[in-house]
Amino acid sequence: MKKLLFSLLVTVNLLFAQENTGPELWITFQYTPKIGMNQKFESALAEKTKIYNKSDNAVYTAVLMTGTEAENGKYERIMPRRSNQWYSETLGTAETKFWQDNVAKYVQSGEGPYVWQRIKSLCINFDEPNPTKYFRSLTRVLKNGNNDNFWRYLERYTKVLRKVRPDIQWGVFILNSGGNTNTVRLLTAFNDPNKRQGETENGQARKVYDEMFGEGSWEDDFQKYNECLVEWSRPTYDFMLRPDLSTKP
Repeated sequence: MKKLLFSLLVTVNLLFAQENTGPELWITFQYTPKIGMNQKFESALAEKTKIYNKSDNAVYTAVLMTGTEAENGKYERIMPRRSNQWYSETLGTAETKFWQDNVAKYVQSGEGPYVWQRIKSLCINFDEPNPTKYFRSLTRVLKNGNNDNFWRYLERYTKVLRKVRPDIQWGVFILNSGGNTNTVRLLTAFNDPNKRQGETENGQARKVYDEMFGEGSWEDDFQKYNECLVEWSRPTYDFMLRPDLSTKP
């Protein structure tokens, strides 16, 4: 029991340990254009992206596909692999002024910036830029207190995914700033809506989970994982990436 507890504590500490280069941050914004202004908003956004968002300052845009806010258009701007220097390098620049003068006038409401820290040890095929057509976003909010069981399940599940779905693009992020820092976002990127989880190899995830960690372990671990969550905090949304509004490869 002591060995298991020690192992869990080490795992949780490693998940949040900052590397010498600092944490890898992903900055996100969400925008809803004014009614009837979607086309003008997109045109201004495309121009801004073309001028200011080269590969060294990449930005990707996705449009919400599901939920009540999808009908009138809701856009997410994703700035991957940023550092703590991003604020000082960006705020007050010509890029910011261009946005205020040319894009903001078409925005009805905006959210962000949300600053997410990518938990690298729990990600699969997320180390290099590899834009896809779609991604599914699951948001989970943890209760205050001991959440070792939540992280243990994710750690084990990631090991299972690496075995059964080695081609999956799976990302785990925790909110660093901009809201409730108990918020975790799970992203799965994909090209084929019928294969959101990637090609399956070497068996089904639940069965392999039990094979790797003991009979009945998936059901027990998943129940304990869910007990760590705020009951209502389970939103799931699908997004479509817009290459025309994103940094070109």
